[in-house]
Amino acid sequence: MKERFLERFSESAFLLERLTGIDGKILLAQSALETGWGRHTVGNNLFGIKKLSWLEGGVRAETKEFDGVKTIDTFQSFVSPENSMIAYLILIKECYNRAWECRKEPEKYFRLLQRYGYATDPMYAEKCLDVYNCVE
Repeated sequence: MKERFLERFSESAFLLERLTGIDGKILLAQSALETGWGRHTVGNNLFGIKKLSWLEGGVRAETKEFDGVKTIDTFQSFVSPENSMIAYLILIKECYNRAWECRKEPEKYFRLLQRYGYATDPMYAEKCLDVYNCVE
C-alpha cells in the first residue's frame, strides 16, 4: 500500500516542491496520514479538506475524530488527487501562513498546523512526523 501510494503521488509532490518551496515529503506524509496511505479518499481529497467557499464541489461523508466521535461533514471534492494537493497549498498559504513560512522545516510546520487548528488530534504533529520519517 505504502509503495503504491508513493509511486502514485511522489512526482506531483516533488514538482510542487520545486514550484512552491514546500518540502515534498510534507505533502506525502500528511496525505498518507489523512488517507491511510490512499485507502480512504473521499472525492479525490488527500488532506481531509472541509468544503472550501472558493471552490465548487463537495461530498458529505462520515468522519471519525481522534476521540472516536463520528460525525457527517461536507468535504471538498476534486477532479483529481493532484488538484487536492494544489488546493491544500493555497489553503495553507492563505489560512495557516505561520506554518507556510516553515514549509521547509517539517517539525515546525506540523507543530504550527496543530497549534492553529488544522486537526483536532492533539498528537497530529507527532503522527505526521512519524509518517514523514517513513517516506523515502
